[in-house]
Amino acid sequence: MQKSKHSNQASYPLSDHYDGEHFYNLDKKKTKKSFKNVLKMLREKSLKNKWPEFVENKSEPELAGDLSLDQTYVTYINHASHLIQLQNLNILLDPIYSKRAGPLSLLGPKRVRNPGIPLKKLPQIHVVLVSHNHYDHMDLSTLKKLEKLFQPLFIVPLGNRKYLKNKVSHILELDWWDCHPINPHQSVTLVPAQHWSMRKFGDANTALWGGFWIQSGEIKIYFSGDTGYGPVFKLINEKLGEPNISILPIGAYEPRWFMKEQHMNPEEAVLASLDLKSHFSIATHHQTFRLSAEEMDEPVEDLKKSLISRGIEEGRFLAPENGETIIFHKKENTILIKKQDYK
Repeated sequence: MQKSKHSNQASYPLSDHYDGEHFYNLDKKKTKKSFKNVLKMLREKSLKNKWPEFVENKSEPELAGDLSLDQTYVTYINHASHLIQLQNLNILLDPIYSKRAGPLSLLGPKRVRNPGIPLKKLPQIHVVLVSHNHYDHMDLSTLKKLEKLFQPLFIVPLGNRKYLKNKVSHILELDWWDCHPINPHQSVTLVPAQHWSMRKFGDANTALWGGFWIQSGEIKIYFSGDTGYGPVFKLINEKLGEPNISILPIGAYEPRWFMKEQHMNPEEAVLASLDLKSHFSIATHHQTFRLSAEEMDEPVEDLKKSLISRGIEEGRFLAPENGETIIFHKKENTILIKKQDYK
């Protein structure tokens, strides 16, 4: 593979979202913020109410035994990390177990809640999906521990191999719409998102970002990763159909002048679920790290208000606690959480 003219990174095929040097959103919308605007946002954040120092988790996970091809267990671990259990396949999404979401686990916001499943109590992990290279999604300390415990397959968007090489054994890079078959019945597809990437100074948008579409038999699960609201959700629906479950972010959305292009608020997450024609949706990206100006419980409260205002049943878009497990049955098209059945 050729090298880029102005960097040490590999060069990928030119496309509607890659010009040979940098990756772009489909609408070419620029989401990277200037250092001046970052400082302004941090000042606004510091003036808002502080989050609590620490909050105890209320839920215990219910891990799956043997599953049929029409069943899945989805457990919310923390932040944007979920454990998806399918027939003979366990997948982790954007796992982060570090105390802080930042470089070297020393800088950045400190967690206020423990992971819903302790690292050493995870079941065998077969696949780890990493949506992009921001520190709260690509936590290298956690990825190295997962490598030591399970030696899973790590699937990342184009340009992200360079951050993981020499740290994990099995890495697969995908471009948007690339589909990787895990076995004859299960596959993972990288899909577009409206976001950006940066790991260190000088590497902005030299790695791709995205969401993931997981197919297991007739079960379709969509995980958006970080994304702003835009036409991408209707496009995913047109190309891949209606997801049975969509995992959509509802946190880190204030102030809107800074966050709008890169992070949805709860109202936009509801709109995204409607664009996708998702049967059920699960909230993510909230109540673990204070990344923005809203209060800790504001995303969940705003989600409830948005559902009520649109006449959508609460069971169609759930916001689980850390450690809470959602059980989906494709045959009955039902989910179970907190012992309450939704159809």
